[in-house]
Amino acid sequence: MKRKARTLRNTVFAAVCCAAVLLSGQPSMIKPLVSHADTQSDLAQKIKDADDKIKELEQKIAQAGTDIESNKELQDNYWEKLVTTQNKIDLVNLSVADKEQEIIDKEAEIAAVELRISDTEASIADKEMQIEMLDKQNKENIERFGKIMHAMYITDSDDYLSIIAGSADFYDIFVRSEIMKSVNEQNLNFMHQLMSDIEKLEQDEKDLEDAKKNLEYDKITLESEKDDLLDEKTALDEEKKYYNDLNSSYWTEYNTYAVKIQDLESRQANLQYEKKVTQADREKAEKALEEEIRRAQEAAKHNTVYDTGEWAWPVSPSFTLITTYFGYDAWRSGNHGGIDIGNSGMMGANIYASKGGEVIIAKTTYIPGYDYGMYVVIDHGNGYQTLYAHCSAIYVSVGQVVNKGDCIAAVGSTGWATGPHLHFEVRKDGGRIDPLGVVPMPQ
Repeated sequence: MKRKARTLRNTVFAAVCCAAVLLSGQPSMIKPLVSHADTQSDLAQKIKDADDKIKELEQKIAQAGTDIESNKELQDNYWEKLVTTQNKIDLVNLSVADKEQEIIDKEAEIAAVELRISDTEASIADKEMQIEMLDKQNKENIERFGKIMHAMYITDSDDYLSIIAGSADFYDIFVRSEIMKSVNEQNLNFMHQLMSDIEKLEQDEKDLEDAKKNLEYDKITLESEKDDLLDEKTALDEEKKYYNDLNSSYWTEYNTYAVKIQDLESRQANLQYEKKVTQADREKAEKALEEEIRRAQEAAKHNTVYDTGEWAWPVSPSFTLITTYFGYDAWRSGNHGGIDIGNSGMMGANIYASKGGEVIIAKTTYIPGYDYGMYVVIDHGNGYQTLYAHCSAIYVSVGQVVNKGDCIAAVGSTGWATGPHLHFEVRKDGGRIDPLGVVPMPQ
């Protein structure tokens, strides 16, 4: 579409210039023609400026799009980093929660052991109190026994002294001595039970002391394990802080790119709006130019004729290979407005004026890949013009009058061209006609 728009603009511009030049030969119309020519030139320049601005805006829009994609790619990279770090944070949080639960369980175990130690200490204290009570009873019983022995001694000291002397201790005296037979049986049983209870209490106390030591060791072990768990939790908290800080920095970068992307998208939208406005201005100028052309063509019905002779072939007679004819062209999916002469070896070959006339366009600037490239338009009068496109060099200038056969340019491949060739058009009253219906091919 851009190529067709530019082609239309060039065609219209050529017709306008032709009308302006032709009408310049009519004295009565000089003032209005100058006015029209100035208006048409201004409008054509506006169209050109609009095209240049649209091209510049398109480049900026494309660059903004590239920048947006680049920033989105960088933003996506930070999003992936955010997802990764958040997953690690979640895993660390789970580990911290597990570790905290282990610490709670360990503290519960320590509390249970401390309770058992406390219960054991209470049991030991109770045993000590029982032992103390039994020991007191034992002492009282021994005291009573001593009194009995004293009474026996007073009654018959020799017999009893021999018994006492042969005994190992007081308990042995009770067991072996015949004297025990005279002692109350109930008192003897009490003595036996008393000594047995004392021995049992002492053993219980020893067992409790051992159990207490074991519990205290278990408590020390549990507290050590708890300290290890606390150290592990501290390490996990530090790891969590590291990933949280990293995650925060990634969010900062991500949001920075989000702002950049938003700014670029806003800029791109503004550029697209500016392009739309420029296109509207261009269309407005083009419509105004078409109207000026219509008026100029209406006024140029009786214009100057520069050459009444025959038409000449625009290149050397040795170049007659026509690669594309006038009319509908399937490859282009549209009409072809001239003929393409495309012999091999044509690059740089001379292009000649097909008929005498005045140069109305000699375009030396172009956009690669668009339109005619470098081209020349000659007005021959009587409503006829010829166009010579895709040139590699231009040898004439606007306003120059040339004769049939004068060298005006060189064959090239500028603009929208697939290779070196001459695109040659003949126009009548602003419309394209088949060049082969006017210009004879060399025999």
